[in-house]
Amino acid sequence: MIRGRSLFCAVAVLVLMLLLLLRLWQVQVLSGPELQARARRQAIRPVRLNPVRGRILDAAGIPLAENEDRYDLVFYVSEMRQPGRQNRTIEYVLTQERILASYLGRPSRLQRNAVVTQLTRRPVLPLTVFQGLTPQELVVFHELLPMPPGVEVRPVPQRRYPQPGLASHVLGYTGRSQPDGSDVMEDLPRLYATAEVRGKSGLEKAFDSELAGKPGVELLLVDPVGYARQVIGERRPPENGQELQLSLDSQAQAAAEKALEGHVGALVVVEVHTGAVVALASAPTFNLAELSSARLGEMLKDEKNRPMFNRATQGTYTPGSIVKPLVALAALEELPEETLEEYECTGRYLLGNTAIRCAQRYGHGLVDLPRAIRVSCNPYFIWLGLKLGIDRLGEYMKEAGFGEKTGLEIPEGAGIAPQREVARRLWRRNWLAIDTAYASIGQGAITITPLQAALYAAALANDGILYQPHLLQRILTPEGKVLQETAPRIRRRISASPETFILVREAMRQAVEEREGGATGLQIPGLPVAAKTGTAEVGNGANRHKNTWVIAFLPADEPKYALACVIERGDSGGKTAVPVAAQFLKSWLLAE
Repeated sequence: MIRGRSLFCAVAVLVLMLLLLLRLWQVQVLSGPELQARARRQAIRPVRLNPVRGRILDAAGIPLAENEDRYDLVFYVSEMRQPGRQNRTIEYVLTQERILASYLGRPSRLQRNAVVTQLTRRPVLPLTVFQGLTPQELVVFHELLPMPPGVEVRPVPQRRYPQPGLASHVLGYTGRSQPDGSDVMEDLPRLYATAEVRGKSGLEKAFDSELAGKPGVELLLVDPVGYARQVIGERRPPENGQELQLSLDSQAQAAAEKALEGHVGALVVVEVHTGAVVALASAPTFNLAELSSARLGEMLKDEKNRPMFNRATQGTYTPGSIVKPLVALAALEELPEETLEEYECTGRYLLGNTAIRCAQRYGHGLVDLPRAIRVSCNPYFIWLGLKLGIDRLGEYMKEAGFGEKTGLEIPEGAGIAPQREVARRLWRRNWLAIDTAYASIGQGAITITPLQAALYAAALANDGILYQPHLLQRILTPEGKVLQETAPRIRRRISASPETFILVREAMRQAVEEREGGATGLQIPGLPVAAKTGTAEVGNGANRHKNTWVIAFLPADEPKYALACVIERGDSGGKTAVPVAAQFLKSWLLAE
């Protein structure tokens, strides 16, 4: 009986030993490599290292956007762990924050749930307690040294604008985004990453990947609770962002923004022979250096002034009489005999029962083409436009870039080029002769952006070449090595002979220099200018108003720059837009 029980116990023990050995074999031999890898993954935590964002420079290399350090007071909770239960560590962290708040004269705002989240999810990353310490607060902090373990002042890079408020629409604003870490490591879970600066609008967004650089990574060995022990392996440092050098001239940009103060509108300057953008100003504007989340929200809700809206590239306006030099080009090429004739302006053009009036109430009398440009005679250009017809006229307007985006690096509008299809799309009817009449004087089914107008003015100055505009001149490494350079690129050509352009340019010069010209306000001693003004009536009822224009190129004899200026709710191109353009040119080129 006893022997049978002993035998049973021995067999049972042997079976249990065999089962234990089998389990050990499964764990160590079959599943060993996988469990070891899992253990390593649990013990190693990758930390993403943020790069420094690249600078944005003007054409002369002057910084428009760069970086400076903001000093934050942070807690590294992994170094503040207290013996015993986690609750003791939480209370210790909260107590330290209250003590420091009283020393710095700041309110205590750290919440218990924030500490718990940091302990459980991001123990090796800094917990920001106070942002943007002032110089006085930094002095107080250093007087309190040495601090308890885990308390530190940490520099945090942020955007700085050496010329506050300049070119804000062009540069664009940035914000902090939380990266997911997939750009540094894929095979290790729970990558720790702090928020980084990313572009949200303008060039900051368009070239975000170039400016942002490439992140680095380091591996931390942590204990089972999640606290860091040491850095292991080789640290991969981040690669700082590349720099953008723009075609923008800081002095021209500042002069343009100054000239626009108190107005709603835009002013654009481009190089005649490259399409490079020299100034791109929109008003009202905003100051990037003062931008906060609250301020951004306020401006986005401001439907009346729309300070965040870039009128220079996104605003589409009825152009008015600035299209008349283009109509003249088309007529000189397509109707050479008619352009030799004189036309008698009586002060209106009667088309059916509709009378389209001239700016000169009693008419200009007999006018030829050069004088018609000089005095901006509506009936004369309606007469030419109707002879051309919308099909031929529309082709020249498309060649001038109307109705299509220019290809600039930041968001822009396309506008509308007058053509038969537009009437069907907008008004659900066929194109009529009255539509051609209005299009011939820049009214009706035609809208353009100030940028398009400046490029069109440049094409008038360079015998018809329409360049693709660009703000980016070159991309540089942080050390200044050129990685990429923008070359001039031709988009279109206006189909007209050099002789035709010469005639139109001379008429535009007379518009400035002759007493009866519409742009005499641009007579600037030592700076010959050729120009054409425009006044477009838009809106209905109580909202009926005039948007006023001037396009110009200079110097008139050897054009280097072309500009376009639009001012909303003005009196006329000559009385409203021309003084703004004149103030800009004097301030920029004559340093008045």
